[in-house]
Amino acid sequence: MPADALLVLQTSQTVTASYTTAATAVVLAGGTPRRGLKARVIYSAANQASGSGVFTFGIAVSYDGGTTWNVDFLADPPITLTTTAQSGEVFIPFEISPTSVANGTQIRLTATFAGAGSTPTITYVSDLEMGRP
Repeated sequence: MPADALLVLQTSQTVTASYTTAATAVVLAGGTPRRGLKARVIYSAANQASGSGVFTFGIAVSYDGGTTWNVDFLADPPITLTTTAQSGEVFIPFEISPTSVANGTQIRLTATFAGAGSTPTITYVSDLEMGRP
C-alpha cells in the first residue's frame, strides 16, 4: 500500500538488545482524519539465540506538545521471538482528537522488547497510512 514519505515514523533501524525506545514525533495538530490512521511497521530478521522474548510496537500520544507521553495504542499480536528469523508487518490503527490545536498534538512509534534470552535482534521501519481507502 502506498505511503507518504513525509510521514515516516521510524527509518530503518536494527536493534540488538533489550530496550524501550521512541522515534521522532509527528505533529498532528488537527488530530487524525475521521476514519483514523494506521501505523504500518515492516520488520525482518526478528529472532534471538535462546530464551523467550516479545517485541511490542505501539503509538504514544502527547496532547501537550511533547511534555507527557502515553502509549494509547498497541500492535496486536506482539512479535514472539524464536531462534528462527521472522519477517512481516503489523498495523496499529489509531484515532485521536486534539484537546486544543495550540497544544500541538503529537504521535510517535514506540518499540519495546521484554523477556529473557540472548542476542535478541529485529530490523524495522514504520510509516503512516490512511485507515481506509
